[in-house]
Amino acid sequence: MDFENRERAENKVLILYFMNKVRMPVSNMQLTRIMLENRFLNYFLLQQCIHELLRDKLIISETKDDLDFYTPSDEGLKMLEMFVDLLPAGIRARLDENIDAIRSVMRLETSVVAEYTLENEYEYEVKCRILEDFKPLIDIRLSVGSRDDARSICKNWKEHAKEIYPEVIGVLLKEK
Repeated sequence: MDFENRERAENKVLILYFMNKVRMPVSNMQLTRIMLENRFLNYFLLQQCIHELLRDKLIISETKDDLDFYTPSDEGLKMLEMFVDLLPAGIRARLDENIDAIRSVMRLETSVVAEYTLENEYEYEVKCRILEDFKPLIDIRLSVGSRDDARSICKNWKEHAKEIYPEVIGVLLKEK
């Protein structure tokens, strides 16, 4: 196997190894962030590998809330088992050491969602949600008059959603 093909195979094994270890669907954005932050792959190699893994049916893509989430297929897991030794032991050890922290960050990222869209010249719609297993616990939509307000609401929701949720439920369940 020439160097270029070995490197490409190693990159694909790395992605499969990560997806298998994290044990939850991974969005393209999450996968990109993790691979770039840890300097495992550059953006273009990562996207090329994802494309090839999808084409070869080694990973499965599922769309939830307009985001693609990837999981290894049965074929991908068989391939990983056969070629896991292509992945350097140091990289495997780094992933194994950090996988719990990575998983908890990923859970938080997919459970607290805040985004805004421009509705018209004078109005922004802000969507704030808390999800558990991709099912909404709370889904709030607000109309605000400025981009700054929309950004502020999104920022505060992401920082304080775990505190806001019980407050809202408490108010709604309160009897007069």
